[in-house]
Amino acid sequence: MGSPVETAVTAPAAAIAGCGALCANGPGLEPLLRAVASNSTALRPRECLIGKTSRPIVAGFVPDECVSQLQAADPEHADSRAFLFAVAALNQAAHDAAAILDSIPAARRGLVLSTTKANIEALDKLVRRQSVSSVAQRHIQPAFLAADLARRLDCRGPAQCVSAACISGVSALQQGAALIRRGQADAVFVAGVDLISQFVLAGFDSLKSLDPDGCRPFDKARAGLSLGEGAAAIVLVKRGLLSPPSIFLSGWSTSNDANHLTGPSRDGSGLALAIQRALAKAQIAPDKIDYINAHGTGTPYNDSMELLALRSVFGDRVPPFSSAKGIFGHTLGAAGILETVLCVLALRNNVLPGTPRLREPDPLAPDSLLREPRAATHLYCVLKINCGFGGSNAALVLQRTLP
Repeated sequence: MGSPVETAVTAPAAAIAGCGALCANGPGLEPLLRAVASNSTALRPRECLIGKTSRPIVAGFVPDECVSQLQAADPEHADSRAFLFAVAALNQAAHDAAAILDSIPAARRGLVLSTTKANIEALDKLVRRQSVSSVAQRHIQPAFLAADLARRLDCRGPAQCVSAACISGVSALQQGAALIRRGQADAVFVAGVDLISQFVLAGFDSLKSLDPDGCRPFDKARAGLSLGEGAAAIVLVKRGLLSPPSIFLSGWSTSNDANHLTGPSRDGSGLALAIQRALAKAQIAPDKIDYINAHGTGTPYNDSMELLALRSVFGDRVPPFSSAKGIFGHTLGAAGILETVLCVLALRNNVLPGTPRLREPDPLAPDSLLREPRAATHLYCVLKINCGFGGSNAALVLQRTLP
């Protein structure tokens, strides 16, 4: 399995210095750790208006008390939940990385935002002729949201935005690592945020992709996904600034199988290509991967495609793998970053997360599918994968070193 040994030639340029999260489980990393340990779900039913009809939707909503606290602390942005959520996660990540960030000037700090819809609920309100602040309207546009987040964090280096469907988060991490590798920044805040809004609900409902009972990734009887909302943030820093033990981004890749506007390639070949390229960039063999955090939405086509891709790359020895969507839902543009934070927690705490809400595994699933969490005695290399509309695929390799 994986090895903690690195060489000076192949060592990556970007290391993870801090993490932050806000999701259906609440603010911070501790709620996520507790959810992993108990294999529990934060998905809950709530009456939602879709078109002109109100009905219960099972999803991962940020708790109302968290939203109220954030609004009370920042009245100027009270109706820009996207900004409030992202800042909450970014502040946590900055606090986690404070010792290193203090030595990096603002001109050498960048920010990359990952989102699919930004502050889309402001547009919902405008359509209904409701009052919306100019700030909330400004944050409908992802580039302006990114610029304002960079200003709040005093990042005076590159400020960018990635919006590439559900691979946005992993793509943003790749872009952040690239900024450091190219010498354009010594630290990069990578943040992802998305909201559950009427627009988003109506879109996924029209595709008949929402499971009325909540998602069941890799389950034989899976019937669709569950949306989630929230934000996550990771601080990437130049390699030489972080002392071991460290977690690094050692390989990454994206691909597009150009199969359909919303449906993935049925054979998983595009995802398999992204995984193979990421492993090649990290210069590690498939049998060195200790854990895979899968996309695992719970939709019939995605999960079967993903299982085929894993078998294509790893053969009969697919490493332990699981999906986190049953914990907090599919958070769209935040998914890749939030789930990477979960991988960081797994590496830091030597635990393999389970797959909450899984009842009866798909017959196609390898025996290595993790139904329940378990302790890991050897966890050094993790593969994170995401897939998205338009046939997009992304893969990221994380490696942990010994002290």
